[in-house]
Amino acid sequence: MRIPAEIHRFFDIVEGQTLLIKGLPGTGKTTLAFEILNEMCEKRNGMYISTRVDPERLYRTFPWIKEIVPPRNVVNATQSKLLQTLRDIAGGIPTYDTVLDFFRVLFEDVEEMESPIIVFDSWDALMNYVSPIIKEQQSFEQNICEFARDMGIHMIFVSESADLMPLDYIVDGVVYMEHFRIAGTPSSAVRDSMRTRYAREIRLEKLRGVEILQRTFTATLHGGRFQCFTPCVEEVDARIGGDHMRIPDPTEDCASTGIPQLDEITGGLRYGSCNVLEINHGVGKRYYHILTALASNALKNGRAVCIIPSIGYQLSPREIFVPTNVRVVQPQGDDIVSWGKELIGIWDELRERSGRPILNIIGMDAMEFAFGYRQLLNIANRLINQWKKTNDINLLVVKTGQESINMAIHVADTYFVVNELNGGLCIYGVIPRTELYNMSMEGESRICLTPIV
Repeated sequence: MRIPAEIHRFFDIVEGQTLLIKGLPGTGKTTLAFEILNEMCEKRNGMYISTRVDPERLYRTFPWIKEIVPPRNVVNATQSKLLQTLRDIAGGIPTYDTVLDFFRVLFEDVEEMESPIIVFDSWDALMNYVSPIIKEQQSFEQNICEFARDMGIHMIFVSESADLMPLDYIVDGVVYMEHFRIAGTPSSAVRDSMRTRYAREIRLEKLRGVEILQRTFTATLHGGRFQCFTPCVEEVDARIGGDHMRIPDPTEDCASTGIPQLDEITGGLRYGSCNVLEINHGVGKRYYHILTALASNALKNGRAVCIIPSIGYQLSPREIFVPTNVRVVQPQGDDIVSWGKELIGIWDELRERSGRPILNIIGMDAMEFAFGYRQLLNIANRLINQWKKTNDINLLVVKTGQESINMAIHVADTYFVVNELNGGLCIYGVIPRTELYNMSMEGESRICLTPIV
């Protein structure tokens, strides 16, 4: 969704709503304001009062907004232009009433429009330009908001201030935009700097008359558009096969991940490779979507799949596509070497049946719990050599905090981390290094990755 549903409801309550969008420079306030215009305005019913850009530069930056805010509705309010306009209105030295008249003219221009919205960007600069004239800013802001309510005109104030100010109390709604730092939990093998990423979010501070069901959303400006993300729903179990669309392998020696955007990032999973997926705290079972996409696509591309399930991983047998090509093996017994020989025998059987390298999904947390980290280290080298010899594709699933991470990072050809973020999921690469991507479901089975920029 482009903007939170709460903002939709806020502007639908009554005409003449006033909204303050706050945040430090570069957090996406202007893009959010334009996205609100795009969602809430009829065509050509938005007005943009700019203290910074002229129409030509505006449309180069936001070409999609021209249908909502035509050139005649872009008011150049840079300091020199604004003060000259005020002098023209006053016929001399501007006064408090002159500034009010300037705003009355703006309101009269949009009064005949259907559901108009005026954006002041930035309000701080505008007030700074006229501060020698109006003196009492709080009283002036109160008057402007009353004008808007009386005339039924929605207004959006964009402010570069992150601090609490009198306007916060005067307007009907306050929204805050910010960048924030995500610091992963480093193991002894992974430095904090390798995991640190930055995300963008929108926080709904106040929306009078609207029940705020979710206060904070992760957001992105990908493609020059504002978009926020809803929470990701947890699946009860893993449903492999069925309605998943087949994604061809990128090359002859690489397998598709089942997620087109992830294939673009990684180039696919190389034959004989060891790929690590770390699941951070708070993700729960929602990472199953990734495993399901990978396993389903492997089956549809003619590969067999062997799964050593993570703790809590629950497979839905009714949904398995070509059941004879899927084996689920539980780590058990006291001797990991004997169990490992049995596992290699199962891999050989699946490989012979399918006639090509197989996909192994290995829950390292379950193996570490069953045998202990020391025994796991003893057999790891043998398993890795087996993968290289047979060209099998391998995905190790590790959970943040377990000791196996220290081993996995050293053998990984690719290493990705899944994080919980404002109720949703994001994924980023440590190897190769990538920025954050939001994970969402397109329909019931296809995972979509959207860059968080």
